[in-house]
Amino acid sequence: MEILFFEPVYKDYIWGGTRLKEYFYKNVETPTAAESWEISTNEAGLSKISNGSMNGRTLKELFDNRDLREKVFGTKTKEMEKFPLLIKYIDANSNLSVQVHPNDEYAKINENDTGKTEMWYIIDCAQNAKIICGMKESVTQKEVSEIIRNGKIKENLNYVNIQKGDAIYIPSGTIHAILGDTLICEIQQNSNLTYRVYDWDRVGSDGKPRELHIEKAIDVIDVETKPSVVHTIDEENKKIVENEFFKVEKVTVDGEYRDNSSKETFYAMNILEGSGKIEADNKEYNLNKGDSILIPASIGEYVIRGKIQLLKSYVG
Repeated sequence: MEILFFEPVYKDYIWGGTRLKEYFYKNVETPTAAESWEISTNEAGLSKISNGSMNGRTLKELFDNRDLREKVFGTKTKEMEKFPLLIKYIDANSNLSVQVHPNDEYAKINENDTGKTEMWYIIDCAQNAKIICGMKESVTQKEVSEIIRNGKIKENLNYVNIQKGDAIYIPSGTIHAILGDTLICEIQQNSNLTYRVYDWDRVGSDGKPRELHIEKAIDVIDVETKPSVVHTIDEENKKIVENEFFKVEKVTVDGEYRDNSSKETFYAMNILEGSGKIEADNKEYNLNKGDSILIPASIGEYVIRGKIQLLKSYVG
């Protein structure tokens, strides 16, 4: 078993910027980039392994290989139809659309897919930055349709102040938007389903208004969802999100961090700050800001050395 590194898949949308290149030193070939899909088996952006004996193979190939599934991804994934997570870096140079994602039940019936619960970790943001997270508390479920159809969505959104180090949990059914000048790491269910509700009256590169998905959005918006914000800036090692789909820990390494893999699950790690090395199974690998790695379930003990801040995601 080897620790797996990945070649990112870049996506450029009208709201993207240059921080993936400037902050993470990503090899972005376009002038701007909106997203860097770091760990993905989604058909819209397949991660390729960039090191070792698996170099050049997609992560999906490994997950679909029944002889390797449990060794690499753990016993919890044995009966899963697909790799459970999709992990991205997102550079919101300007506002993303106001949007919502369906839950598993709606997605299965209407899209033949899984739903999308997600979390955001704020890597960097402007002073006095905000996000949209849900609707105002005064809005009832019965009012949602009328508010959207009558073009009154903007004044009924819930704006939340954010700062670097915040973790925001966005369950499916929550209307939300990342706003401009924000760099985040997004950890989500492996789904690319997004229903746009409002897009700031913008037009796309073709000069036409971007597509909205009003009817489906009204179907799935749930004003009773419980999004949350966790302030982690002063926390060194803490589980910051835990739900039925994934768990995320923030880990700060200042010297040495020792741990063991779990036979039940893989560990996905995103290096947010710093640099160092990771050693496992008598092999040593360099770690740098912006790297994303997967620690196989059967690798055993591993040690991270250096000065590093990372997110550790897994299922179970």
